[in-house]
Amino acid sequence: MKRIAPTQGITLLFLIVLSLLVLIFHSQIPFWRTLLLRYFLLLGFLFVLNLSTQGRSKGQWVEFLHAFSPILYVILIYESLGDLIHYLRPDVDPILIRWDLLIFGTHPTIWMERWIAPWLTDLMSFFYGSYYFLPVVFVLFLYLKKRGVEFDESVFVLTFGYYLSFVGYILFPAIGPRFTLTHLQSVPLEGSFLTDFVRDILNSLEHNKRDCMPSGHTQIALMALYLAYRYERVLFYIYLPIICGLILSTVYLRYHYVVDLIAGMFTALGCLLIAPRIYTYWKGERGVS
Repeated sequence: MKRIAPTQGITLLFLIVLSLLVLIFHSQIPFWRTLLLRYFLLLGFLFVLNLSTQGRSKGQWVEFLHAFSPILYVILIYESLGDLIHYLRPDVDPILIRWDLLIFGTHPTIWMERWIAPWLTDLMSFFYGSYYFLPVVFVLFLYLKKRGVEFDESVFVLTFGYYLSFVGYILFPAIGPRFTLTHLQSVPLEGSFLTDFVRDILNSLEHNKRDCMPSGHTQIALMALYLAYRYERVLFYIYLPIICGLILSTVYLRYHYVVDLIAGMFTALGCLLIAPRIYTYWKGERGVS
């Protein structure tokens, strides 16, 4: 483990944990062999990727692939959870609904119906969709400016955050108020082509629907905001209003309960406290300054 880069290392560990989870609960998972094969292939590619970076001379494309491969792993692992999570334990939506009611005395997504308007729905859809680009734009910005130290640590911290949110999805599977509170929703979320486009893309591409608890949108967006404040202050000021709108959009568009957002905030804080320390320790163990 000391010979592997920190981000590849946590990916390796997470894939091993997922593989063990599939093996332990294989009797409950219909396509467990296929799922296990996918994890083994990802492990194999990780091994090849690590070997390709051991030589003294590395091509530009090899370096680029190595640098941005965590994005590919986050996407592929996230999609694989759609074939795993709902076979492990029942959804916890009833518990999350009760927590929202206990805290607010009402369903926040239903309460927000009084503010629904087509133009606002479009704006919220834009904010919600921006989540998928904010972390990538930030790390790409660091990469293009050749800030290798900041780039490596930021990628590790964000990857750690994604994997921790995936653990939350496994432990607390939930599909969200857009499905569970449909019978109470009286105002449709109608907008222009932008709203329909974002909704259709997410419905078609997100194989894993049990990704509410904690709110990954809130968690990763806040982590990206903090890293931008730390390393690229201009991006921080650009991100700040977008991320405020993004967090609001998660409830407005009925994707999350408010307790999901609270959990996402605490998870972000935990990641920002723990992940840099793990990164520093790992780099020190490998003898890398």
